Amino acid sequence: MIDLHSHTTASDGSLTPAELVDKAVEIKLEALAITDHDTIAGLKEAMARGKELGLEVISGVEISSDVDELDVHLVGLFFDPKNPEIDKKLKEMALARSDRNYKMVNKLKKAGFDISRHDIDALGKDKQIARGHIAEILIDRGYASTLREALDGYLIKGKAGYVKKKVLSPQECIDLIHNAGGLIFVAHINQIDPENPQKSVEITKRLISMGADGLETIYSEYDEFWAAVAEKIAGETGCLRSGGSDFHGKMKKNLYLGFGYGNLEVPYKFIKKMKEKLKI
Repeated sequence: MIDLHSHTTASDGSLTPAELVDKAVEIKLEALAITDHDTIAGLKEAMARGKELGLEVISGVEISSDVDELDVHLVGLFFDPKNPEIDKKLKEMALARSDRNYKMVNKLKKAGFDISRHDIDALGKDKQIARGHIAEILIDRGYASTLREALDGYLIKGKAGYVKKKVLSPQECIDLIHNAGGLIFVAHINQIDPENPQKSVEITKRLISMGADGLETIYSEYDEFWAAVAEKIAGETGCLRSGGSDFHGKMKKNLYLGFGYGNLEVPYKFIKKMKEKLKI
C-alpha cells in the first residue's frame, strides 16, 4: 500500500516532513509522496528521513492552476527537486500566495470578521500559508465549526473573503514537471466543478490531451460515482493512475495517512507503471 498525496507543515499539514515519514513507516506504507501546496520545502527533510528508515519517499508537489476559471490542482511526482526552474517558479507562486492571503484577510476584516494580517504573520514566515490556515482562524473565532464550512462559507468565489489566486497555466505546470524529469497527474477530479460533474470530466480529459500523464483514480473523497468515472477516464485514455489520502493531519479530522476515511487502498503497481514510463 502506498500514499501519493500528502501534506506537511511546509504547507498546510500538521506533521513535519520527518514526522510524516515516521507515520508512514509506522503504518507500514511501501512508499510515500510528499505533495505540499506549491512548495518543495519539505522534500529534503522527508527524503533524508526516508533513507534513514528505509522508506521509499517520492518527490512531489501539488501545483495550483485553473481552467475556464475553475480551480485545478496538478500533482507532480518523481521530478528532480534540485531543478532550478521548479525552485524559481514555486518561489514566484509563494510571493503571489502571500499577497493573496493578506488580501483575503483584509476583505474579511472589512466585512466585520475578527481577523487581521497579524494572525497570518503569527503562523510563521517560513510557512506556506493556504486558505486552510485562514479557515482554521475563522473556526477558532467561532465563525464555522468545520474546515469545509469555513472554506465554503467565506473563502470561495462569491464569498466575503475570496480573492482570485495567481497561478501557472496548466501547460506551464505540465512543462515544468516534465522538464524536471517527472510525471504530472490531475488531482481530485471531483473538486474541479462540484456543480457540474461533466465539466470536471471534460477538463480532466483536456488536461490529459495537453500532456498530463494521468489522474488520481483513487482518492479519499471519491464516492462510488467518482471512483468509477476516474477509472473510466484512465481506461479510455490509457493514462497512468495515481492516488492518495490528501492527508493534512489535524486540519482534516478523521482522515488518515494511507487509509483516508478508512477504505483507501492505493496499490504499489501504480508506482511500477510510473517507473516503466520514466524508465527508472
